[in-house]
Amino acid sequence: MTTASTTTDIKPSQTVGRKEILTKTLAKRICKIIERMPDNDDPITWKNVIAHTEHLCKHKFTRQMLSQKEWEGRKLIAEAFSTAKGLQRQTAGTAKLKYSSAPRNILVKKIADLNAKCSVLEDELEKFRAQKMDELDWFLNTRCDLRKLMKKRTSNF
Repeated sequence: MTTASTTTDIKPSQTVGRKEILTKTLAKRICKIIERMPDNDDPITWKNVIAHTEHLCKHKFTRQMLSQKEWEGRKLIAEAFSTAKGLQRQTAGTAKLKYSSAPRNILVKKIADLNAKCSVLEDELEKFRAQKMDELDWFLNTRCDLRKLMKKRTSNF
């Protein structure tokens, strides 16, 4: 006497368990907060991240939960944290000016803008040089006689 039970026919419902609190959209919002922390001169620590997330969503997450949660194989919050921490380490060596003033800040901003414009113009110059080198290369690799081209050019003028 054997009784065969078919447990493969039973499908668990997807509404079992507690509703997920840390969703992907919330994680993206937390990532934006973490990315803004260096701009606000907030120290990048897990304690500060937990405090900001608690203020944001009225739920206290643990460091473990924030750093280990994955979406599509990526730990979004941990990646944002490590990026912000690296940025903080880079800027830690550059001390702020002791006697900062409004005119000085304006000049520093103007210098940064001019440097950005300069780099854009250098890129354009590099593209123009590459274009001219291509034209010269094409001209040198043509099979027709250059003297004939010069005669045609002078006869047109």
